[in-house]
Amino acid sequence: MACHMLQWRREHGYTQLALAQKLNQSASTISLKERGLMPWQQSDLQALHDEFGLSSDFVLGLDGEAERADTQLEVA
Repeated sequence: MACHMLQWRREHGYTQLALAQKLNQSASTISLKERGLMPWQQSDLQALHDEFGLSSDFVLGLDGEAERADTQLEVA
């Protein structure tokens, strides 16, 4: 579950400290969240979406798709 974010962070070259700074948190807090020992907060989900385009489902481990898919509705 939490390993999605750990894998994503490593694949994109971010350290826990670098991600923590983007979220105004400590590296140890990011570590706890990545390991599922502390929940991601709504403000975290919003910041990760705004900064990186990550879906809340991905961050929470509910879906394997990292980036948001911008859907376009076709009008008939």
